[in-house]
Amino acid sequence: MRALRIAAVVEAVSLAFLLVNVFTVHVGVITSLGGPTHGTAYLVIIVIAWRTPPALAPGARPRALVPGVGGLLVLRRMPQEASAARRPRLVEEE
Repeated sequence: MRALRIAAVVEAVSLAFLLVNVFTVHVGVITSLGGPTHGTAYLVIIVIAWRTPPALAPGARPRALVPGVGGLLVLRRMPQEASAARRPRLVEEE
């Protein structure tokens, strides 16, 4: 789920940049670069969530459709033991 984590961070950060830009200086370059970046991250999150088996993360699919924070909501639905199993262990447990 590394791709989901990356897409969730990109979605949230790009939304923050877009909102700060709109409410402060409103530079067109930031909007023209941030908009497609945010939209692409949003679509990636939806695709990853729909390809995840429902048993692994129940209720994750509808949460992926929430714009702006859907990726973070999906990450919260993922079981912690699945992500902990992928982390490298420094010391072997006996």
